Amino acid sequence: MAFDALIQWCEDLERKLDPSIRLAHWIGHEPDPWQIKAFETRTTEVALRVGRQAGKTSVLAARAVEELHIPESLTICVAPAERQAKIIAREIGRQLKRTDLVITRSTLTELEMSNGARVVALPSTSDTIRGYPSVSLLIIDECAFLQGDGGGEDLIAGVLPMLTSQGQVYFSSTPAGKNNYFARLFLDAKPGDGIQRIVVKGTDIPRLKEKVDRMRRTLSATKFRQEILVEMLSDGQAYFDLSIIENATSKESAICPKM
Repeated sequence: MAFDALIQWCEDLERKLDPSIRLAHWIGHEPDPWQIKAFETRTTEVALRVGRQAGKTSVLAARAVEELHIPESLTICVAPAERQAKIIAREIGRQLKRTDLVITRSTLTELEMSNGARVVALPSTSDTIRGYPSVSLLIIDECAFLQGDGGGEDLIAGVLPMLTSQGQVYFSSTPAGKNNYFARLFLDAKPGDGIQRIVVKGTDIPRLKEKVDRMRRTLSATKFRQEILVEMLSDGQAYFDLSIIENATSKESAICPKM
């Protein structure tokens, strides 16, 4: 029994010292390199452009669990719809079972720990979304699908001031065209702008090969490029896909080259 206790003590110590091992323990499998990078970064602004089924929700939830270990911290998770907000809240609750944290209050969208730390998951349509001061971690999931003026810019402008001076924000999504705030985080990228950008294609993850092959067979070429290859295509308002228009008018690759 004493030896078993020593093993447990060593495993706990290893998790405390190594964030990647801690992440693997919480999500339940060996994390991908991009997940470790996204989990460990302390850049104040992080933009994740990630393909479907790549493990985006798992790593965002793990980052929230990490923040819950800080007494009195407040984490806000925002998603376009209530269903999406509840998904990340459930994943956070699942991972918390693998920690020593004690939940003192639990609802479908809010968890409070015995150390006073809280996480709240809200749909972007909630009237109370602006009422939280001193937010240390802000997660905006499916950011490209936020509604409102500026492709979600109004909502983001309303929630960013809630962050503390050292607070961290994650903008995370698969692409949804080019006419939204999330797309501009990548299209308007400038050296030294303080945003860490991580782009993850489904084809870059070996464990997803079977899923990716199925998606390639069942989705249209345009949908596959958006959902799996995370390309930012047209906004869906044009009759023809933007790439088709570009190829048709390009001097190098036009179907009917310019004269």
